[in-house]
Amino acid sequence: MQYLVSINQTKALEWGLNAQQAMLFAFLHQVPTWADSREIDGVVWFNIGKGKVIEELPLLTDKPDTVYRLMKQLRGFGLICMTSCDNKTYIHLTEKAKGWNRAQGSEKNPTSKGKEAGSEKYPTHVEKSDQGRKNIREGSEKSPTNQDTKIITPSHTSAGDEHDSPPPTPNVFEQAAQQADDGEPAADDQSQPRKTAMTLDWEPEPETYATACWSRGLAPDANVHAALIDFREYFAAQPSRTNTQADWTRRFVRWVSENQQRQRTAPATTGGNAHANRRSSTPKRRQTAQEARAAAEGRAPAGSGDTFDAEWLDVHHGG
Repeated sequence: MQYLVSINQTKALEWGLNAQQAMLFAFLHQVPTWADSREIDGVVWFNIGKGKVIEELPLLTDKPDTVYRLMKQLRGFGLICMTSCDNKTYIHLTEKAKGWNRAQGSEKNPTSKGKEAGSEKYPTHVEKSDQGRKNIREGSEKSPTNQDTKIITPSHTSAGDEHDSPPPTPNVFEQAAQQADDGEPAADDQSQPRKTAMTLDWEPEPETYATACWSRGLAPDANVHAALIDFREYFAAQPSRTNTQADWTRRFVRWVSENQQRQRTAPATTGGNAHANRRSSTPKRRQTAQEARAAAEGRAPAGSGDTFDAEWLDVHHGG
């Protein structure tokens, strides 16, 4: 593996090379100093295979196809020539490529050592760093620094500043974290009352219960233990129905009130009205023996005080 690769950034930018292309060309530029050579048609070519490039430049790529594609791109830039002989790849540098290192010290591409420090035409890197960049960054209206830029997002320490913007609205994940599984506010969120299902050990809120009783004309101290048991059992069997503690209390008071109203109207519907609506009837009177004989003989029965013949006896003519 080649540990150091020297890239001429000035030439790479001038020729339009990207980072991968520049790294590969910097490596290929040194190939004539060590690779096996071969003369073909009067031109000296140097053997460099795709596997050798991967071995020497593992940071570049580990795919032979990528190496071949990059080499073809360098050929397209007019930097290398490629040929194949005996299943081996050979290259040689063009005249353009030989100027890779000639740019240093030239008039068009001066280095920090080529001209006197402090020159107007060729300022040194120190001057660019200390003056040019500093002048651009510090106090620039188009590119203000962090110190000159006002922080818009309020911090916890400046929460009381009237000019600060309001806190951001929680996103959907933060809102979900503040809710229970049924979508209601979590137990630690005191901003809204939480709805719960009825349980068999539920107890009404004393203050809400008293207020609801007075509004319905009920006595808050009345014995409603039996009604409370029925109320719990009825709604505990419906776990999907949920209410706040206060709503359950008011519903229980209404439950008690409606039960009392049904009890007051029960005698009129099941007792008095039933007897009043019942069809009155008088038991049929049984016939006497006299009425039965008269009906059998086809004659009218004797009236009250009448007697049949031979049935009258004169008690005055006794012996």
